[in-house]
Amino acid sequence: MAISLIGCNNTETETTTIETTTTETTTETTTESAFDMTILRFPHLDGHGSEIMKDMPILFEYEMRDYVKYQVAFVACTCRSPRVNFWSVAYYDIDKITGEVTYLSFDEDSSGHYQAGVWGDSNPIPATGVTYEDNFKVDFIPWLVGKTLDDLDGINIFYDDTPAVYANYANTKEINEPEMIDAYAGSSVSTNNLIRVTKTLLEYHQENYID
Repeated sequence: MAISLIGCNNTETETTTIETTTTETTTETTTESAFDMTILRFPHLDGHGSEIMKDMPILFEYEMRDYVKYQVAFVACTCRSPRVNFWSVAYYDIDKITGEVTYLSFDEDSSGHYQAGVWGDSNPIPATGVTYEDNFKVDFIPWLVGKTLDDLDGINIFYDDTPAVYANYANTKEINEPEMIDAYAGSSVSTNNLIRVTKTLLEYHQENYID
């Protein structure tokens, strides 16, 4: 996918497909202008066990001395009516040496001064009452913070005991967070896809800032 901005001094557009060592395919699209945008693709998994590659634009990418700031956009929940199928925007800080997520938020950036994220999934999650503010922000997102690509290797879904609907995506590494897994059992579309988005961004970060 190429992004074209009319009247913004656009020049040529170049698309590059990067082969990875996992099942995911990461596509990088760049435009030679002041509004360059990289479009990644992540393996979206819906609540019926169907996996399809979906776009994941990097809206903002800025290299600091020790880490890189990112804003990425994606759709996790696709079971809602199209008129409310909103995108989420996640803000990440990722270390340039260790490759670990040092900060992740759907509201303020790590300075606390700027609104850098948007929670686009249902809030609360229907039938569960799980909310971004009281649940995801309190324990699931902190579980992802500190993780590297190696840490998440082998984790495809937020389950240790694989439900039948996700049989084709069973983890090869144990999460070992039984209470949290139970608490989010009815929110698997959000948890599974946030793991997948994070892994895709970590792959991109490793290719561009570590390898």
